[in-house]
Amino acid sequence: MQPFISLIAFLTLLISTPTFALTGRVINQTLNRPEPDVEVSYILHETGDVTVMRDTTDSKGQFILDVPSDPGAEPPPMLFARYNGIDYPGNPAPAGDTVDIPVFETTESDTAISLSSHHILLDAQAGTVTYIFIVHNHGDRTYLTGGDHGHGLEIPLPDGVTDFIRAPQGVHLHGTLLVDPRPIIPGNSQTFFTFSIPPSNRIAQRITYPTAGMDLFVQPADTPVSTTVLRDLGGITLGDHVFQRFGAEQLAPGTQIDIKLSSTEIASNLQTPIWIAAASVVALAILVIYMRTLKTTPNRRTILLEQIADLDERYESGNLSEDDYKNRRNALKAEVIDLSDSD
Repeated sequence: MQPFISLIAFLTLLISTPTFALTGRVINQTLNRPEPDVEVSYILHETGDVTVMRDTTDSKGQFILDVPSDPGAEPPPMLFARYNGIDYPGNPAPAGDTVDIPVFETTESDTAISLSSHHILLDAQAGTVTYIFIVHNHGDRTYLTGGDHGHGLEIPLPDGVTDFIRAPQGVHLHGTLLVDPRPIIPGNSQTFFTFSIPPSNRIAQRITYPTAGMDLFVQPADTPVSTTVLRDLGGITLGDHVFQRFGAEQLAPGTQIDIKLSSTEIASNLQTPIWIAAASVVALAILVIYMRTLKTTPNRRTILLEQIADLDERYESGNLSEDDYKNRRNALKAEVIDLSDSD
């Protein structure tokens, strides 16, 4: 009797979950050809559950995945192809559409790397500074940075800064350089790190990559600040937070930026967890706002960060239960960790 009941339950599940064949191709954009033998994954996060469907491309670079026609999932499903150990994002298409996933050959040269924007969040009350970089690879190859061998996107720490409080997993120090070893796919991606304001109350930074735009956001907005290169652009409100904003455009490598705080009210305990947590939330909000303005397909990490930020916002506003929030957030965090470990 039990096997019969199980069969009925299984058939009911099939009937209640309509599916469609998601078809697509993996295209090598560097070599301008379809790419065979590439694993393609479709990941669907549901309450307390993660469903993964996979296929391998055929000789024409084509794949077929049997996926829910209307998953109704929050966060939405993810689609990506893994080529030469790197995950490349696709766009889960509605029923009947074919999706192309671009992949790329790799290079160890960073000559195609620049910064679309460099955002600095200075929280005088928390005693922290968060750097957010929107990195642009305008080439046709993924910048393969060398994994755990000390190579990667290299950003010199500001004068007087010897350590950081937080950064994406895998980011590390190499002398006075902060190194992000993650591959940089053509298009835009992001990285960030947070450090304590130096005892000198001065942040001196040398630009190493061509930078299209730099923004400095100072909180509280009435904090006395003097800068070089950056112009005072007045106040700006982001969410519930008011900042004094400074900015500059088209900064060449070698440009020196100097930011000086004249306030004596910098937090005395720079490691106070509540202030660090608050600064982190604001920094993530700024990151999501700016990433959403970019005319580019976000990479998988960016999608995960946006989904986590959206969950946080909905939970804080009371639109998600605590159990649902924790289950979904933990699933997303596990995906981020898995992605970082595979780099």
